[in-house]
Amino acid sequence: MLDTKPEPHPEHSHEPWLDLPTARRQLKEHILQFLTNNVGWKKLDDNEHPPVLGLKVSAGLGKTRTALDCIATHGHNFLRKGHILFYVPTLGLAVEAEKTFRDLKSDHPSFVMRGRSAINPNDPNTNAPMCARSDLAKEVAKSAKSVTRTLCREENAKGEIVEAACAKGCPYLAQEAIIEPHVVFLAHSYLKSPPPLSGDVALRIIDEKFWATMIDLQALPHDNWFLTPDHFEGSKLAEAYRQVRKSVSDALEAETPVHLALRDGKISAETLRELAAAEEMAMPVLKLNPQTPDDLAKIKISSFDHVAANSIRVRSLIFDLLAKTLDHRGTERLSLEKPTIEKNNRALIKLHQLADLPADAPMILLDADLDETIIRRFCGNTQFERLLVRPKAHVIQVSDKTLASSTLKEEGQQKRRADVVRIIKREVERAQSEDVLVVGTTSVLQAFYKDCGKEFKETPSEPQILHGATVRRFGPKLLGVNAYSEFATIILVGRLQLPVVTIEDQLRAVFGDSGSPLNLVEGNRLVSSATSVLRANDERVETKVQSHPDPRGTALLQQSREAQSEQAIARLRLLGANVPKRVLVLSNVPLPGLPVDEWLKFDAIVQDRTDVQVSKKYQKLERAICEGNGHRVRGIRLSAGGLVGDAPKVFPKLTGAKEFRKDLPSAEVLKWTMTIAADMDLPATYVRLSSGNRGGHSTPAVVFTAAEKAQQLSQDLWPDFDKHVVVEGFGVSGNEGNAVLEAL
Repeated sequence: MLDTKPEPHPEHSHEPWLDLPTARRQLKEHILQFLTNNVGWKKLDDNEHPPVLGLKVSAGLGKTRTALDCIATHGHNFLRKGHILFYVPTLGLAVEAEKTFRDLKSDHPSFVMRGRSAINPNDPNTNAPMCARSDLAKEVAKSAKSVTRTLCREENAKGEIVEAACAKGCPYLAQEAIIEPHVVFLAHSYLKSPPPLSGDVALRIIDEKFWATMIDLQALPHDNWFLTPDHFEGSKLAEAYRQVRKSVSDALEAETPVHLALRDGKISAETLRELAAAEEMAMPVLKLNPQTPDDLAKIKISSFDHVAANSIRVRSLIFDLLAKTLDHRGTERLSLEKPTIEKNNRALIKLHQLADLPADAPMILLDADLDETIIRRFCGNTQFERLLVRPKAHVIQVSDKTLASSTLKEEGQQKRRADVVRIIKREVERAQSEDVLVVGTTSVLQAFYKDCGKEFKETPSEPQILHGATVRRFGPKLLGVNAYSEFATIILVGRLQLPVVTIEDQLRAVFGDSGSPLNLVEGNRLVSSATSVLRANDERVETKVQSHPDPRGTALLQQSREAQSEQAIARLRLLGANVPKRVLVLSNVPLPGLPVDEWLKFDAIVQDRTDVQVSKKYQKLERAICEGNGHRVRGIRLSAGGLVGDAPKVFPKLTGAKEFRKDLPSAEVLKWTMTIAADMDLPATYVRLSSGNRGGHSTPAVVFTAAEKAQQLSQDLWPDFDKHVVVEGFGVSGNEGNAVLEAL
């Protein structure tokens, strides 16, 4: 295949790649050194921050197993002080990690922390949940401060413990009774809400990205903000509420700082605290206790005004946030979302909250996509280490199209989807007996299955197949999955890019109180910015990509877009592959950790050709050589005049032939001609044509026959030339590029 070489930009550098054994050795050394240095750490006051190690390592390096191995061999000193908590994205991965830990034959006790609705592993035959009242618990959690005290057990006014009938022997509550320090495996969700666990924590290890779990978005319909609540009427706070409401609403609508509007209105932090306290006092109480029968509990839950309770709670949180930030630099964690059809044409006031990480024990962060800007928002004292290994892969990536889900899923995009199907079928055939994985967004995969008259299931009970390839969707459920390590090929269809409003919700939550103003988008659109593609030779080629105008917004955007693509590719475990695997990225968003071998236009990938071969000039030369219907020329001269003489249907005028040859050297045209002949299974021989009165110049030509017959055929085709020299190889002298040598 022909190839074009884009202009490299060596000024962009990449951190040196480590070989796999070195990276794994350094990974283990970093973890063991951290454990050794911090086993004696103790929090002395509330202002002291625990030591944090952040390890950004290539996906597939074995970070999870290495960390577990280090705990198995060096965790005993930590377990003398308390539990070791090992966080992973989901319960399923927690179960898998605990099994891996047990396979290491460690003497340390361990268990998996399970939520109320999780299946009790000790009762697999009935699929019973850990909590017998898990359905009620889910509803109670919406409005009760403590589910355990409301449904399970509480201490009454007499100091007596009142329990539900199911509390004794409850598998969920039994976890809280475990006092002996364990290695506990649990989901990221327990970073925001403490797990039912007794005793101190000595060490935390967080595997994979966690920050999105810490975000809590609360939305308050604007009419529940605009109207003064009944519990304020008749009190001295009623007028204060109206003043605050007007100042906040006007500022949000004008997109000006809320704290300045409050100051202009002479509203104090003390007034805001009083409003927050008054809302808290007005909060309706869901009157249940652990001994309330289930039937009665369901009646009380269904009759309880959860919407009103939530409105009061969110208003209280808003006033509390404003009180804390008024006398400082203000906050951007409050926003106004204008009415949309999707939101029933109701405006929303949104409160963007961010939970802090627990700060009572040393912590290790393990993530292939670890971003320093984001992590320092949680742990400003983090020590960062980067261990990057070059993936063993032949990477082919689209250079000219994003293949955005919003476009590719549309009814009018059947042709584009058919092109993708053509790629999938070809790669399945190329892989032969080996497997191919296709990853796309849910909406795009649904469109592909609909084209086939089938239905794509978001949560299938078994792998789904599309044209012979296994199909998965982008998302967190791909993290840590090893089921595709033996696959030979992966095809990413498009990329996962969150809506701009979601990115800015995250930006406000994570950085809204940073003290540095946010630079938000205009018109709900990202901006085009310069970036570069890392090529397989470690050079970089400049390109463009959609970014957020605020670098922090871009960091968050890349955590879902670039990172999700790289995580999907990592499921093939490229680092330890015996032979390079094939990676096709059908989107032009550069992936930082993935050097690209072939950076091609979409049409070139569809046709399994190079950019040159799908160019208009190349295809015009193809038509000149093969006129269709099986007819082809016997030979062709490569000068402008020769093209007109030998292929008049394609080059009817000299001006068109000259335009074709403009900026196109004879050596390149010759290379194209030979490649076209090879693709058509035609024998081809290069011939130089010249005459005595031509001043030593020659005309390049190709005859489509074997070398031994080339001179005779050349003489038959172009008898006006005196010399017909058969040339071995593709050499063309430099002065021939623009010459028009033969008379017309």
